Amino acid sequence: MPIYPRRAAVLLLLSLLLYSFASIADECRRDPAGLPDAAIVSIRATGDIVIGSDFPVSHYPPGFEQRVEATLRQTLGQADVIFGNFEGALTTHNRSPKLRSGSPYVFAFRMPPHFAPMLRRSGFSILNIANNHSYDFGEKGFNDTLAYFAHAGIETIGELDKIVVMRVKDVRVAWVGFNYSIRHNDMHDLARLEKLVRAAKDKADLVVVSIQAGAEGNNALRVVNREEIFLGERRGNVFAFARRSVDLGADLVIGHGPHVLRGMECYKGKLIAYSLGNFVGYNALSIKKATAISAVLEVRLGKDGQTLGYDVIPIRFNEERLPEVDAEQLARYLINDLSRLSPLNGSVQLPVAEEGRERYRSWAYSAGITSQLVERRKPAPAKRINRSVEKKTTAP
Repeated sequence: MPIYPRRAAVLLLLSLLLYSFASIADECRRDPAGLPDAAIVSIRATGDIVIGSDFPVSHYPPGFEQRVEATLRQTLGQADVIFGNFEGALTTHNRSPKLRSGSPYVFAFRMPPHFAPMLRRSGFSILNIANNHSYDFGEKGFNDTLAYFAHAGIETIGELDKIVVMRVKDVRVAWVGFNYSIRHNDMHDLARLEKLVRAAKDKADLVVVSIQAGAEGNNALRVVNREEIFLGERRGNVFAFARRSVDLGADLVIGHGPHVLRGMECYKGKLIAYSLGNFVGYNALSIKKATAISAVLEVRLGKDGQTLGYDVIPIRFNEERLPEVDAEQLARYLINDLSRLSPLNGSVQLPVAEEGRERYRSWAYSAGITSQLVERRKPAPAKRINRSVEKKTTAP
């Protein structure tokens, strides 16, 4: 059967694109040949963590802490480092500045201090506290949170100019946390970003940047290359920030904040996960639509800065908004669809079972997100009418 020139050109273009994407993706799945186990670090990262709230009164049932700990340990599994985004305050302080806002919707998350050792026993070794709930109970609540986590043996990132360096086997791993507020390391301050990433690179073999930013909710699945505005706040250009972090020397960028999954990409051999969704949301976070689907990210990094591999554990909220491994693997299909869309480079495609695709499509339709999973076409430019020609050809 003859191949016509146009068809041949299209096939050639498609093959070149597939080769290009495969080559980019392979940069985040390097062969660890020659690297000893002591020079390889495994990291697991979760989405947003809100373990309910005891403000103004506690609603935790008997045995709740033990049940949550068992659930988290089973879900998280094992890794050299387990990281998450903790939203709220560990404190007994009972005054929240949010109560003075006058808004009928007050989201002030206060959790009991004994949750800190519970999170440590569950596996967490480092948490980001640079987010929009860390000051829910003011300076007192924020400082209490830092103190309780430190006492439990959990490192925290997000305080102004703070760089945490962890020794993991024979590898030094530096961590820096950002969000869109001047109370923390502000993502809009690119000079601070450069200063901190370069300083972290001088102190360690690997640098991990955490960013809590972006719009929130079921309509915020897409990564966009522009400043995101949500509830009147400038929530940053997460795409530009993440790539700039890698340009400056970051080896991994982990995103939080939208409360839904977003796409991932391999950029210059470094993995960027733009949002990991919700991880724990007991009596606090939404269980509706895409907010109930998330993932635990698994990444392996070499001491030399190479990304050796990555995968996700698909997660789904149960009725209590606690995480469970999702047998339908919906997060895999969703991440793949979102990662194909511009401005991302299309390099990340997770393995999925073909027989589960129809279930995923049905779920996406019922969640009302299908319109976000297709590339938006630019409107065709309007045709300009040459009025002078029109006058000449119109009979008097």
